[in-house]
Amino acid sequence: MKFSTDYIDADVAYLLGCLVARGELISEKGVRKAIIHFPKGSFIAEGEGLRFDTEKEIRLGIEKIRERLLELLAADIKTQDMGDNLSLIATSTRNTIAWRNLNMLLGGKTGYPFFSVPPVLFDPDVPYEVKSEFIRGFADVAGNVRLANRDQIGRHRVRLDVLNYATNWELPVQLCTLLQEHLEVPVSVITYGHPNLGREWREHQINIYCDDFTKVGFYFDFKQAALENLSKANYARFPNYKTKFCPGRRRRTKAYKPDHPLESCSERLDPRLNGKHFNWYWEICKALGCQRKPVPGEQLELIIEESD
Repeated sequence: MKFSTDYIDADVAYLLGCLVARGELISEKGVRKAIIHFPKGSFIAEGEGLRFDTEKEIRLGIEKIRERLLELLAADIKTQDMGDNLSLIATSTRNTIAWRNLNMLLGGKTGYPFFSVPPVLFDPDVPYEVKSEFIRGFADVAGNVRLANRDQIGRHRVRLDVLNYATNWELPVQLCTLLQEHLEVPVSVITYGHPNLGREWREHQINIYCDDFTKVGFYFDFKQAALENLSKANYARFPNYKTKFCPGRRRRTKAYKPDHPLESCSERLDPRLNGKHFNWYWEICKALGCQRKPVPGEQLELIIEESD
């Protein structure tokens, strides 16, 4: 089904990103609720020599998001501390166009274990800034920028976390496709919570270098400040380093992963993964529908000789 691009703008896209990351849509006895759970772990933002009054920054950021959603939903919105999460809860007794659009764009699904990237965001007619706002919403809720995210050579990264459910294994591939194909933001690696990769059932992590993620950024001011700080650090240390886009396939090495008894676990794995062995993250991406292939003449050394 093709959705009209009239149903989405930057504000709707931002809210959709928040919901897909950690959101719920609940309708009971004529009362409708849109709930966004902000994991407190995602509020950790660090720069080099840069620290924040985190509690103050969170309050300011949540209030800014609350005001933005008030304008969009025309609903009562409150903040609630739920232990591990700080939640925004929008409540309405009216079945407004905004609520109908959210349900339509999310395919009638009701919670983040089942949400996927709305198909309309892959439409070439949807503006860049709308697609960017979706990723920004996702990152504000489920992204973190901190010193511990740096790679082996010390280059700083942003991580977008996707909680691990049998029903949403394709979401990292969808987010990666939106980033690379539509926003021209390279993804360095996706670290799956898969038994073969030694991280069974932990969250999936989409890793993006800070200097590349500045094209999208954060709506939380302190996260944005940390991003810019670490991006400058990357430029200072690696002035000639340009991130290569993930080619979708890489040359196989001899570093094969051992078999794992949980390779067959229908309760936790997507049917396309269940009962199969994987040695590298990109094999999981391919099994889940990634269409990327090495660019002839640019990434020939990464091409795998195999038939499709």
